[in-house]
Amino acid sequence: MGMGRARAMRGVAMSILGMALSIAVTTRAEAKDGGFDWPENPFAYTLSDDLFVSADEARFEKASRVFVETMGGIPQELASILTYPISDPMTFGTYALGIGALTLADTETTTLYQKTILPLGKKVNLPKPIKGWFFTADGQYIAGALAGTYAYGIAANDERAQVAALLATKAALYSYFTSHVVLKAAFGRLRPVSDLTGPVDPKGVFSKDPFDFFKGNGVRFASHPYGTAMPSFHFTLYFSTARVYSGVYDNYLIPYGVAALLAVNSAEGHNHWVSDMVAGALIGTGIGNMVLKNYENRKRGVSSMVVPIVSSRGAGVGWQVSF
Repeated sequence: MGMGRARAMRGVAMSILGMALSIAVTTRAEAKDGGFDWPENPFAYTLSDDLFVSADEARFEKASRVFVETMGGIPQELASILTYPISDPMTFGTYALGIGALTLADTETTTLYQKTILPLGKKVNLPKPIKGWFFTADGQYIAGALAGTYAYGIAANDERAQVAALLATKAALYSYFTSHVVLKAAFGRLRPVSDLTGPVDPKGVFSKDPFDFFKGNGVRFASHPYGTAMPSFHFTLYFSTARVYSGVYDNYLIPYGVAALLAVNSAEGHNHWVSDMVAGALIGTGIGNMVLKNYENRKRGVSSMVVPIVSSRGAGVGWQVSF
């Protein structure tokens, strides 16, 4: 990318940051008048204990009921993911502008990340999982944790454990679809060279310019280094599954502690800009919250549906909720 184009891109990013600051000032003023509420704490949502009232059910009777309750609503949840920018534009816009602002500082923050976190990751040596599988090392660890939780839930006739494992499995699959399949192809961002203070990549696979977007080769179902930086699928996976476990057990330390350990252990292999990782974390958190809330709605007899709206004034979507 030429210097002129890079300066132009930075100018656009600065304009976006200015818009974000302007919106922040405006919305804060509106909030004082009661006309606007900031997005709720994305890590605060927790399932109520009354959803897990112990019932006098045989082991496999309970397992069958829980499976149906947790795995239902997939079409509605996929629709929620696809229409999220329209259904909650304020939250989406706030986070999107924040990611745009982070992109401005990606060279500096990612250089710092490479100098501090990557050396730390080399000191963390978790046992190596099975080689040659479709799942990466992180994926195998998370899959093992989900399978172990579910097996315990069946053996102990523990409804909470079964719900945690099954909802987290849905969140993991949604993370793969959203970040890995759709958004990576849409953004086509080049990953950073392993040392931003060093030479450029002679093969052109990696970049020193954080504004190298739209260079991808379309949808990829397996991992590939070229044009697949944003967002980080692994961070989407970490945060979506951790958010589900945190919301089911009302415990932050263990789920996010495990996620942090996995992130540090495989930090060298991620090769992302800092904004990629933050974007993945936000997407994963949103997916986890959506899965939790939809599960509680189904348990309480609340149903919802995304409905397309077309009129002479335009087109959009509506969200119908019935009790």
